[in-house]
Amino acid sequence: MITGLLTVAFLFFVFAQAAVTRASGQSAADASALAAAREARDHLYEGFLDALGNEDEDPGDILDGDWTRTDAPCDVAAPRFAERNGAVVTSCVPDESDTSYTVRVRTSEPVGESMLPGTENEYGEAEATAVVRGLCSLTEEEEDRVELSCDENRDWSFDPGDEDELPDARDIFRVYLED
Repeated sequence: MITGLLTVAFLFFVFAQAAVTRASGQSAADASALAAAREARDHLYEGFLDALGNEDEDPGDILDGDWTRTDAPCDVAAPRFAERNGAVVTSCVPDESDTSYTVRVRTSEPVGESMLPGTENEYGEAEATAVVRGLCSLTEEEEDRVELSCDENRDWSFDPGDEDELPDARDIFRVYLED
């Protein structure tokens, strides 16, 4: 009876070890995907500001997600946040069809030794996708005044030459984890 209870307790411990490793991996994947998407959002924001008043570019296209994807967020932001969360990035892919980044990670530490053979070489793996979505549409663009109509009735009217009036990146782009 006692042997049976001890065996059950050890099995619960083994599964708990694996669950903790998996949760750690998922946290790292979430953080890495969000970091990549935030860096992409900041790049979008800079592109939006540069496009204002530029006859060759349409800032409205940037707000609609029409921009060139870059691997830069996968090269810097995603690995940095994976490492902070005890993992390494195994893949990071910007999606060409929408404004998202999918990151796969593997935990830096294995599950560890347990009653089950082989767990000392098993690592947690996880995947997360973060999306950058424009919250606004361009309603007017003049040399000294830009107007944006945004979700949740947060409209903006600002002088693009006055830094104090500019909305922040988070005001015109939302970053979130895809379910």
